[in-house]
Amino acid sequence: MQAILKYIQEESFESKHRLAEYFSKEVEEFATLISSSIHILQNFQTKNPRYNPNDPQHIAYGLMTKGINTLMAGHELSLNGYFWEPDILLRNALEGFSVAWDIIHNEDRFVLWKGKKFDSAKSISKVKEVSTVISKLWGHLSNMYVHSCPLNASPSCMEAAGNLEFQKFGFIPKGKENTRKGDIYTSIFVAYICLQLTELCFYQYANKLETIELLSDSNHAVNIVSERHRKFVNKMTVHFKEIAEGKEKCC
Repeated sequence: MQAILKYIQEESFESKHRLAEYFSKEVEEFATLISSSIHILQNFQTKNPRYNPNDPQHIAYGLMTKGINTLMAGHELSLNGYFWEPDILLRNALEGFSVAWDIIHNEDRFVLWKGKKFDSAKSISKVKEVSTVISKLWGHLSNMYVHSCPLNASPSCMEAAGNLEFQKFGFIPKGKENTRKGDIYTSIFVAYICLQLTELCFYQYANKLETIELLSDSNHAVNIVSERHRKFVNKMTVHFKEIAEGKEKCC
């Protein structure tokens, strides 16, 4: 019991602070992305203060504000050193933002929503219209982290002195900070996708568009990636390629 109390009262704080310093640039990028989503949604709320349950934008606003908190919770769990748990929340946030996009852009889906016969998983298929990567990522997060299966049955352990030891919850020993790189990059990736869905739903309320560029008719958009964000995309691509090729351990 004393070891657990020590973790809760001391070690968890020290570990998170160390990881936040180690991934300071990544933390800043994550904050930039969700701040952009928050500003857009705040502008919508300011200009539409009265809730209308028959307006899909109001429902989407609620789903996305909830989703931002879920994104932050997943990111914080990554900084807190947890192995499996962050991606469960990131998957939930991705689904919520996809539903928000779905009910705004598909009238028949909003009818089902109001009739309480709505299947949120089908929104993942619908959102392929604007992003093919979402369904692949959602499927990976579901199979690898949400559903119990042989893929995610390995123990939560850390390697120490050549031996595997039970991980002390989220504690990451000094020198092992880089083991959390995958979850940190995934949280940035999901935050970017969620911002893109926010901009597609509420572009009228954005002071500056980060992930899309509207075409001349304002009814269509193309995806864009800023030079700032491209650096993290490149790092993430290299990292996951190395894992796929067996050149780097994921944890």
